[in-house]
Amino acid sequence: MKKILICFLLLTTILTSCKNKPMIVKYEWLPTSSAPALYPTNIYKGNFLLEDGKSVYIPTSGINHTGWGYSGPLHAQGDDLKALPVKLDITWASFLENKFYTGSWDMPIDKIKKLFEAGTLDWRGDGTDPSNYSLITVGCAPGGVVVVWVYGDDQQIEVARFQATETHIAMKDFVPGNPTITQQEYFDMSASVPKAYENLKKHGIQYDIWDIYRKKYNWRTRIEIPRHKLVNIGIEMFNGEEETLFNQTVIDNVFKPRAVPRLIDFIFEDESKVQTVFQIKYFDEEEIFNLFKQVDPAKPLEIVLRMNEDLSNRRVVFKQEEKEFTVKKIDLENMWKYEQ
Repeated sequence: MKKILICFLLLTTILTSCKNKPMIVKYEWLPTSSAPALYPTNIYKGNFLLEDGKSVYIPTSGINHTGWGYSGPLHAQGDDLKALPVKLDITWASFLENKFYTGSWDMPIDKIKKLFEAGTLDWRGDGTDPSNYSLITVGCAPGGVVVVWVYGDDQQIEVARFQATETHIAMKDFVPGNPTITQQEYFDMSASVPKAYENLKKHGIQYDIWDIYRKKYNWRTRIEIPRHKLVNIGIEMFNGEEETLFNQTVIDNVFKPRAVPRLIDFIFEDESKVQTVFQIKYFDEEEIFNLFKQVDPAKPLEIVLRMNEDLSNRRVVFKQEEKEFTVKKIDLENMWKYEQ
């Protein structure tokens, strides 16, 4: 009888413990890496520790320079459904600096959970079926900057910004296949990424640029084209975030805090339902940042695409109240009929 009572109490304790323990929700996602186009990197070791105690590694190419916020290589690993990351450990090489960086940080799990729970909508379908974020991207930049984004259905949101510290990795460990090579020799990317070295000679490394990119302004974009309506807006921003407006969000088209845009796609249609794409790919970085500097950051502003009804006389203007500036360094011919 005593043994039965002990077993009963043990079972009750286990069941109570399981009942009180929050359920770990899992999603189908993969980790990947990113690096600035002109500052190649390579991850030596990178891992996400997941909420269920498992881990996944962050893949990288030999020379990673995808462009800030753009995803890199993908490796299928672990279960299809994964818990969300609670910690990031990473060590990487910054080639142009001839340095290694390392860091370990807690991830903002509550923020990530809210995003994954809400999910996304795919604008390519009917815009009603909920989808989900499919990538968690880790970006590494000069100065030890680490930024993490979540991506799904052309929506990308920054969830964390960390600061790594310099470290040392022996080359025999970093390149076990060629242990006698020096760090200076291995880190020389002048032949493989010549544009990066040309840029380095001209401009050096602007270490604060990654945080300048993160500054947000209260803005929106719209069209002024007679007898046409806007049906879709795709925005990529210098801070690596992406946003797509469609259905109700493009109708509402609210002002909201956004980083400076590097690309904008407009899809608009005439009264016959013929749809056209006009793409700003890309804004000249110096010009667009100078325009944002000329306005009052406390007031909303607009980037307006204007043209005649026959789609001639195209112009893109930067507008705040009565002030208007023409955006000059863009390709006004980058337009085509949209085929669904």
